[in-house]
Amino acid sequence: MSIERTDIEQALEILGPGSRLDVLGENADLLRYAESEITAQHSERRLRVRVKVNRDGRIAGGTLETLDPEAVRVLADRLNAALAELPPSDSTDSASDQPVADGEQVPVEPAKSIVDCDPAVRHEWFSTVRDGLDPAARLGGAIRYDVLDRVVADSTGLFRSETLTKASIQAIAKQDGQSASVKLVHRDADLIPVGDIPGRLREALRPLPVREKFQGSCRVLLKPSAVNTLIATFGLWALGAQHYASGRSVLTGRLGEQVVSENLTLVDDATDASGLLSGFDAEGNVRRRTPLIERGVLTGLVSDRRRAGLTGGVPTGHAVPDGWRFGGDPVPSHLLLDAGDATEDELLAECGSGLVVNRLDYLRVLHPKQTLVTGTTRDATYWAEDGKVVAWHPQLRFTFRMDEVLNAVLAVGAVREIGDQTFMDSVVTPSLLIEAGPLVLT
Repeated sequence: MSIERTDIEQALEILGPGSRLDVLGENADLLRYAESEITAQHSERRLRVRVKVNRDGRIAGGTLETLDPEAVRVLADRLNAALAELPPSDSTDSASDQPVADGEQVPVEPAKSIVDCDPAVRHEWFSTVRDGLDPAARLGGAIRYDVLDRVVADSTGLFRSETLTKASIQAIAKQDGQSASVKLVHRDADLIPVGDIPGRLREALRPLPVREKFQGSCRVLLKPSAVNTLIATFGLWALGAQHYASGRSVLTGRLGEQVVSENLTLVDDATDASGLLSGFDAEGNVRRRTPLIERGVLTGLVSDRRRAGLTGGVPTGHAVPDGWRFGGDPVPSHLLLDAGDATEDELLAECGSGLVVNRLDYLRVLHPKQTLVTGTTRDATYWAEDGKVVAWHPQLRFTFRMDEVLNAVLAVGAVREIGDQTFMDSVVTPSLLIEAGPLVLT
């Protein structure tokens, strides 16, 4: 779904001075499967146009699903009427609300493996995973290819555009009352090691006894998928400049201080090919590599135009779309947690006797300022004794403070995996070994 520059310019002319467009053309091809059978395959095409008009400190916005001039005129009339009803604003934020046009965005090359893909490739992926499992195992999940055409433009002449690609495969296998899952994500479908998935699932589903639920404090080995969810949720609530400035972040006032384990170094970088790439945010600000935590010390935050004062007067490129369902404050978008030097076997050996968690699910924030969350384990939760996995452990619910868990990191794995979240473009994380204490099994 290409977005023509002439259509953008015509829409801006209709909307008038102070207008900005954030346009997203979504092209998704999906293959779904359950009980080792394909259940659905379909394509989705959607154009989403977010419109914002800012005149004399008065701001109004709306959305469209087309750039048809008549539809744009109807919305323009409604926005003009709304602006006329608003009182003048003396807010100092209005000037900084306009997008910044300086800086060169990093060019992103869409992957031909996704743009030009034959649907037969997705069938081949499914067959590779299904046929590589034990015949008694049942396979479910989905394969998805996304091509995203993005444009941010405004009436001052700003025009940024890019085409992003993403392929993902989620494979959930069930056997003998247990389940295991693998999810792989990459901007280039050709670089997803689909052939590795059956072996990973067979290993995860190996026959083991089921122990009774452990109660108390123990070491916990969080595998990359579980760490992905933890780091993304922590970043969402703790590392944005607005949360920091308003006192809603647990880290408020602690720039330059040790805030998590010295084993952790975290950056946000949409230009790092280790994750998914992107050149600009919803305001048109260039995405910039932003160090956040260096060996446990808080070194930075992510910002948009309104909170650029906390990041040296320059936005880091983390404005979110207008009307975003996760709030309007700047949040990280492309997190990368540095790898350590421990192999998975070494992490398990150091864990000794404790819990091995492959996936955290339904992580919900109970108290943002305290980073208190609740969530469940899901798929392949094990119990280890003397550094060896010896049993399945029943799925369980955790309630814990994320900052306490991140302060209790004993060791970091050497292998990272790319993942994503509904509120974050990409998150690249290794395994983490957590000391006994902050995660209590009850």
